[in-house]
Amino acid sequence: MPFRRDRLPLALLTASGVVTAAACLVWAVLHLGPPAPGQWVYLWMGAGLMAMGAAFSVPLQPRLSMRVTLTPTACLVCASVLPAPWVVVCAAVGVSVARLLVRRPRSAWLHKVAHNTSMDIVAAALAAGVMFTAGVRPEVGEPPLTAPSLSHHVLAFLIAAAVVVVFEELVTTAAVTLSTKRPFLVVLRGLWLTRLCVAIAEIGMAGVVTTVTGLDMRVLVALPLVMLAVYLLLKYRLKIAEERRAWERLAALSDALTSRDLDVVLQTAVGGAVDLFVVRAADIEIAAGRRLVRASQTGGVARLVYDGPTADAPEMDQARHAVSYGFGADGDGVHGVLRLYLSGPRDALSVREGSTLRAFAATLSSSLDLAHAYGLLAAEAQQHETAASHDTQTGLLNRAGLLSRLGEGFGSTCHAVVIRLDTHAFLADVVGRDDAVNLLRTIADRLRQASGDMSFVARIGDVTFALVMAGVTTDVAYQRACWTVAALRRGIRLGGRRLVVRATAGMASGAPDAAVIDAAERVLWRASQRGDDRLVSYQMGPVREWTLDRELNSSRLSIAFEPIVDLASGRIAMMQSVPRWLYSRHEVLPADDYVYQLIGNDHGSLETLARTVVGRSLAAATLWRDVLPDTPLVVPIPAGALTQPFVEAVRLQLSEHAASPGRSLVLALSAPPEPSAREAAEWIAQFGVRLLMDQYGSDHVGLATLGAAEWSILRLHPAYALDAGWQPARSVIRAAVDLATDLDLAVIAPGIRTEKERHELVELGCTMGSGPLLGGEMFPSQVRHHALLWQPRALHGGAQVVRLHRARRPASRHGS
Repeated sequence: MPFRRDRLPLALLTASGVVTAAACLVWAVLHLGPPAPGQWVYLWMGAGLMAMGAAFSVPLQPRLSMRVTLTPTACLVCASVLPAPWVVVCAAVGVSVARLLVRRPRSAWLHKVAHNTSMDIVAAALAAGVMFTAGVRPEVGEPPLTAPSLSHHVLAFLIAAAVVVVFEELVTTAAVTLSTKRPFLVVLRGLWLTRLCVAIAEIGMAGVVTTVTGLDMRVLVALPLVMLAVYLLLKYRLKIAEERRAWERLAALSDALTSRDLDVVLQTAVGGAVDLFVVRAADIEIAAGRRLVRASQTGGVARLVYDGPTADAPEMDQARHAVSYGFGADGDGVHGVLRLYLSGPRDALSVREGSTLRAFAATLSSSLDLAHAYGLLAAEAQQHETAASHDTQTGLLNRAGLLSRLGEGFGSTCHAVVIRLDTHAFLADVVGRDDAVNLLRTIADRLRQASGDMSFVARIGDVTFALVMAGVTTDVAYQRACWTVAALRRGIRLGGRRLVVRATAGMASGAPDAAVIDAAERVLWRASQRGDDRLVSYQMGPVREWTLDRELNSSRLSIAFEPIVDLASGRIAMMQSVPRWLYSRHEVLPADDYVYQLIGNDHGSLETLARTVVGRSLAAATLWRDVLPDTPLVVPIPAGALTQPFVEAVRLQLSEHAASPGRSLVLALSAPPEPSAREAAEWIAQFGVRLLMDQYGSDHVGLATLGAAEWSILRLHPAYALDAGWQPARSVIRAAVDLATDLDLAVIAPGIRTEKERHELVELGCTMGSGPLLGGEMFPSQVRHHALLWQPRALHGGAQVVRLHRARRPASRHGS
């Protein structure tokens, strides 16, 4: 084996021990006295004691060059009963023979034999020298306690014991320190309590043997058996203690592996394996070689030396022997290999260490599976959190994500810009969904480029985006907002065509919370309602929130008409008013219950809206009244608007337009009036205004509605149109006609598209109808032209009412 420079200090220590032992041996040989023929037995017993003390050694810890021997006991006993020169000679002979006979399979066997033999000779020489210096000079065959006195002998014995124990500990600690590169104090403190107990026990045993020998020298004959018994007991106790320490360490390490972090589990496990099995290095390889974690023992402490891909891991020393153990192969979790690097090919794990390795691998596999599962849950939770706060199509923050970020470093004031793509819905219908999504992504990229470090961009609606800025003045924020909107209005190349999107923006300033976003949206909507074409509309100060009824009152109202025709004769019997609010430049709201349900009637809001609808409808009807002078006008109003002031307002409006109530006006209600409005309903009937029960068959207009007012006409719900293909439609129409006939009500069927439906409705008993076949919606100016060109075609036979008959229950078999 080539000499290594890092072994030089240990070689020097061994050389100094050999030289010292040789010097002690030379001195002893020169001062030997010839024993009597009957005294050789005591000399051979001394050599035997030294041989047994050296041979009976127990390792303190696996793979650690620290062993507990009975050499101190043999040295103290021999120094108490034999002359000093013979103690050294007996030690040299006995220890050398024991080392040669008990040969251990190690590559550095010769070095260890020389080191341990020389140190045992020096220890024996020190014990004999202390006794000799203290005046205790026994002769061969004489009892040891005869001179000079008992107390003097005990004191000398204790000093010699302390010197021998201290020498053994210092030399052993220094050798282990030089061979393992561990710090001296770390080695000295290792298992110090066990070593101290063993040392005290050996000193006590040597004292007992010396005392007994002082009574009778023949006791030395039985001393080898006593040493054998002590050796077996010591070996058993140290084995039990080592097993207990190993399982305690394994339990502590298993508890440390309960982390939810995969990195922590791997790093803790690889470092714990080095300490648990007392190996030079250990590594754990997982994920089919994609990751390797390695720890090495440095200075008596396990330190992480590598964590990364297996291919990039540094090569290990070829002299080290690796013991591999796979884990997780039988499950669906994390698979891997645990490697322990021993000192050499002759080093191996004991049976107990093999059991510990299997238990540790099982614990490691469970901990890795648990950490991996928690990692997957954490990644999934992060994905859900990201998905909950980000838009899936553009990757921008959504409204919830933006509101959660508003309080992060925005200070006390921020500027919010809400941008709406006015023509995106129309473009999406034309170019298709995929190109529309690509268009949104391009818009989002432009918004990201326009935003600064202290800005957030979010998609807060289907076609609505928000830009929130902080740390800038109002003028700078407004200029940046204008540049952003101008960038969005630039043409976009998509699918071989150049598209331009109209973008409208509203800006508001205030505290970074949801209120500033709402304020910017209100500014945007008001600008859109007014038709402003500026880049960004900005309102200084607080932005008041308008109610829906106020916004509708400030919006323009569009009136269209749809003819209601007598199905039998084909004559135009009524004209239906279809009011719609131009809510914004790109949005129209029909005046129906879907809008009215959002408006409360606390301050007469519904009454005001209904009055406007009736007034505008009467005014628009004047354009065609000369060609249809006797045709009633049907105007839809909310049921909550039917109050005494509303009735008076309608009467004034009728007189203003010089129209006869009985001929000119029918109010359509799609819900029963409130009990408090019954008097108003009766009063308006006195003026000749008739009521139409609209949306009959819906969930809120049923049989109970018939008694809520004095109805004149009943109109079916559009869901019961025959072209819809709903099977219950004919049954509902037949039941409604039968009920209307009994109550003297006319029935209107909406949504008629073909002559076949017209014929079938007439056969079912419907008297009037509307729909595309009979003339759809038209502007007031078109009604006059339509009435002049309309050529009614009558049906033969007129309307027929089909009566419903209650089905008879078949008689019971039992006659009941």
